[in-house]
Amino acid sequence: MYLDSSYPTAVICIIATEFCERFSFCGLRTILSLYLRNILLFSENASTVIYHVFNMVCYLVPIVGAICADSYFGRYRTIRNFSLIYLIGNVLMCVAVVPVLDHNPILMSSMALLLVAVGTGGLKPCVAAFGAEQFHLPDQFDLLRDFFSIFYFTINLGGFAGMVITPILRESVTCFGDDSCYPLGFGFPMALMVLAILFFVLGKKFYKVKTPKRNIILEFLNCSVYALAQRVKESELRHEHWLDYARRKFDIKLIADMKAVFSILLLYTPLPIFWSLFDQQGSRWTFQASHMDGNILGMQIIPDQMQVINPAMVLVLIPIFDKVFYPGCDKINVLQNSLHRMAIGGLFAGLAFIAAGILELVLETTYPEMPVRNHGSLNVINTLPCSLSITNPFNRLQVVDKGEIFRFKNMPCHNRTEYGLMVEAPLRCGLINFKREVFKLSAVFVEYQVDTVLIGINSEDEIQGYVTDPIDFKKSISGAPRIRIDFIKTSKLLSNLSVTFQSTTGLQDSYFLSHTDDEVLIGSPYIEIPQGVYECRIASAEKTHLYEKYFHFALGGVYSLVIREHRGEIAFVKLFTMSDPNSVNILWQIPQYFLISVAEIMFGVAGLEFSFTQAPKSMKTVTIAGWYLSTAVGNLFVIVITQLNMFKSQAYEFFMFALLIVADMALFMEMASKYEFSELDVESSAFILRDGNPTLEAEDREEGTRVS
Repeated sequence: MYLDSSYPTAVICIIATEFCERFSFCGLRTILSLYLRNILLFSENASTVIYHVFNMVCYLVPIVGAICADSYFGRYRTIRNFSLIYLIGNVLMCVAVVPVLDHNPILMSSMALLLVAVGTGGLKPCVAAFGAEQFHLPDQFDLLRDFFSIFYFTINLGGFAGMVITPILRESVTCFGDDSCYPLGFGFPMALMVLAILFFVLGKKFYKVKTPKRNIILEFLNCSVYALAQRVKESELRHEHWLDYARRKFDIKLIADMKAVFSILLLYTPLPIFWSLFDQQGSRWTFQASHMDGNILGMQIIPDQMQVINPAMVLVLIPIFDKVFYPGCDKINVLQNSLHRMAIGGLFAGLAFIAAGILELVLETTYPEMPVRNHGSLNVINTLPCSLSITNPFNRLQVVDKGEIFRFKNMPCHNRTEYGLMVEAPLRCGLINFKREVFKLSAVFVEYQVDTVLIGINSEDEIQGYVTDPIDFKKSISGAPRIRIDFIKTSKLLSNLSVTFQSTTGLQDSYFLSHTDDEVLIGSPYIEIPQGVYECRIASAEKTHLYEKYFHFALGGVYSLVIREHRGEIAFVKLFTMSDPNSVNILWQIPQYFLISVAEIMFGVAGLEFSFTQAPKSMKTVTIAGWYLSTAVGNLFVIVITQLNMFKSQAYEFFMFALLIVADMALFMEMASKYEFSELDVESSAFILRDGNPTLEAEDREEGTRVS
């Protein structure tokens, strides 16, 4: 019997391959959403959907990889072939982001992402199973159990390295005239994929390779269809299991293996709920972080960097669980069952979402008040150098001081309702002389919307209201301040107007507000700039120094810079805070990340171990593919819930997911209580002594096993 207690050399090569592949994949995925939004110019919602669809494909393709491995090529050739597809996708991604090449970047990126998804998806069910079958069971069962922890540790170590290093490479280098370098950001993961293929191919002489002699997937499908058909035809007969109806035509061993697989797949049906919670780290939790203050000890943590906490915590916690927690559980005879560990892991995910919901309730107290159904809101900004009295149907009379803002909140309106306002001003308003004191203005309220009217004057020195675009309170995904410029231009004395922001660090952004009309409101779209203090300079073709002033932009703030020109001079400039900057520190997300990391270790590691050890030898890759398929369904579930928009409060949605996972784990435990664990058979590839020489058992020779 094979009694070696050391790790097979083949396993080391496989673990090195997995590290490089995870580095490549997580590095690419970390900067993907920013690439979609900032370079391909998709909206944040569209980028989120593309991100989750990409994830879905990554976890759907494992079914194809399993079929190739178990029925056609074997695991070694399947891993090698899908790795090459993966590499081609990496190369196309690098080509897509080079702006000087004559190509359609959206089409090229789509093709690249599809190939990357197919490549990594095809690998997923094969690598863990290929590494696990290098051990000799049951003699090396303890090593096998450690392998799954080491394998999961490697996944997170590679992911952590990719998530940290790739964004740094993208940000620290400029290329092709841009302030970042996406070609390098995507090129480095490509280099890691080349390294992964080299590690894998160089280890070939150490691998125990099996080439399937039977198309087990085809037999699986044929047997299932035949059994179902016979069950309908022979309804008067009663068998213990529906697959027993296929005994006349199919081998008893195949039927027994299929029963085991269906028992495992049945247990997988509740699992997508867990993954629907887990994968929200890259979407809902990141958006939550964008509403928080990332300033820590003089450094700034941007929201998408918070995802690094999960793999970092997993790296620390796995050794603690393996060396301290689980041995302690073994001594008191608890959590020895992998299904029990998975259930407790699911409950920890629920606790993580309760923590996220509580944090969201705190954050909601800092959010701007939005109009409810059949109501709208209106900001009135007085850009004149005197106080105004506004007679209105809401509070009858409202005084708005010079340079100030007043908000009519939650006023009744049905879709779109127009109200009349009477504005009264003194005849002498600063340097302005009015011919009359009372002016009529109209205010339009739109349901669910916050609009703004700027009170200024026209070229004839009469009070006029200028309506801006609705305020967009949405925080940027990076947490950077958002600002728009509203410029009231009332003469032809200025042309080619520009507003320039220059930070104390030398960063400069310029925005041009040129227009030919002599009386108009010029507005810019919302723009994002890094937080900090900026010198604002206003210039025109006629005057290069019209106005200068310093402004401070804080993380998460939404600002409107209102400028009014009068007779060729800048008469009014003021920065208005439409949405307060983030005030809750981003480190308050650590508790929910800790809980989800514990959940991942207990659920993920135990799930992989269960998938391999309980599956029949001929169908191990299929069961692991089913495991990954549950992740794809979980991503689909997130997309559906997001599109349904059932809750106005994000906190309530988090609490809903927490309740859902508790109910889901209760169902899972009920199903698990009825599952009968199969005992590990002696590994057919174990050496046995015959005439003093080690040989392989006949079954392995028939399956095409080669041991180097």
